[in-house]
Amino acid sequence: MNTIARYAFAATASLLAAAAYLPAEAAPATATDSAAETITFDQYRDWRMHFIEERQIQIAAELADKNLTDARRAALQRQKSYYDYFAAMPAADRDRLFRERFDEIDANHDGVIDRNERAAWHDKQRAFYDRSNFRREAANDARR
Repeated sequence: MNTIARYAFAATASLLAAAAYLPAEAAPATATDSAAETITFDQYRDWRMHFIEERQIQIAAELADKNLTDARRAALQRQKSYYDYFAAMPAADRDRLFRERFDEIDANHDGVIDRNERAAWHDKQRAFYDRSNFRREAANDARR
């Protein structure tokens, strides 16, 4: 047997062995997959604290800009006050507020927020906060 035939035979055998090892169909979703899509209170609290820290850094960086309009600087100062309030709050008080919000999101009160509850909360928040955008857009339309 020549060298090329040996390599071809070895490559074919390796390919067949690898193909035989692979499953014929995808494995069904496991319980850990669905658990990864849920959020416990501890995860929610940790995420909120991380978000507060990140926003404080972002706001401080933007406030350092000398060319901010007065309106933008005032808006950033209000946001800074909000995040500073949570950061300075005693952990027990902060956890109580976070728990209240968590319980609002956890519609079935099973102690975890699942994908459907997150989507419902997102839609609720979007409807609430887009309300102000609607007014702003209406004001812009009136000026045109």
